[in-house]
Amino acid sequence: MTVNTVIQSHAEELLEISGVVGVAQGTSEGHSVVQILVERRTPELIARLPRTLDGYPVVVVQSGELRSQ
Repeated sequence: MTVNTVIQSHAEELLEISGVVGVAQGTSEGHSVVQILVERRTPELIARLPRTLDGYPVVVVQSGELRSQ
């Protein structure tokens, strides 16, 4: 399963979590990761998010509020 497939299959449920504003593909140390973009990185929010998704590591990125333009 590719990281994009993993993102597509989990994005909807992740975006339902208050504070999560996006899900994207990223890289860490040369490996694909799932990035979960959050408005504000808090211990409470981090505790609600998975550490891995279908074998891919999850990286939480504080992005602030995202707005479409």
